[in-house]
Amino acid sequence: MKPIKEQKLIRVQAGRKFESLRELSEAARGVTSWCKYVRLALGMSAGQLARRLGLAPNTVSEAEAREADGRLTINKLKEMANAMECDLVYAFIPRRPLKDLVYQEAKKKVLKSMERAETHMELEGQKVSDQCERIEALIEEKMYSKYLWDQDGEES
Repeated sequence: MKPIKEQKLIRVQAGRKFESLRELSEAARGVTSWCKYVRLALGMSAGQLARRLGLAPNTVSEAEAREADGRLTINKLKEMANAMECDLVYAFIPRRPLKDLVYQEAKKKVLKSMERAETHMELEGQKVSDQCERIEALIEEKMYSKYLWDQDGEES
C-alpha cells in the first residue's frame, strides 16, 4: 500500500482527469454504435468500410449490431476505428466525483463499525460515548485504508 500522502496525490490527479472526461461521457449518451455513428457522419457506406477492413459488406452491419449489444471486442472496435481514421478511447468514468465516491464508502464503513461497537458496549452494560466529533477523523483514515473496498466482514 502506498503512503497516504502519495495516495492523496494520485486521487486528486485522477479526480481531475475523470472530471475532464465527464463531458465526454455526457456527450456519448444515446449513441448505441459508435462505428455506425462515425461511419454515417463520414458519409461512408457499410460496404466501403468493409472493403477498408477486407471484410464482406454484411460483416460491418453485423459488427455494428454486436457493438450495440455490447458483444463486439475492443480489438475489433480498434480495427474499425482505425479504418475510419479514428482513435478508440476506452475509459471508466466515475458517475460522481472520485472524492465523493471514496468519502461515501468510507463513511458507510465507519458508521457500520461504530454501530457494531455500540451494540457490543450496550450488551456489556457500558455507556456509549458521543463519538460524533471523531467520525470525520475516522472517515479520513478509512478513505486510505487498503480495506476500504472489501465486502463486509473481510476487514482484518
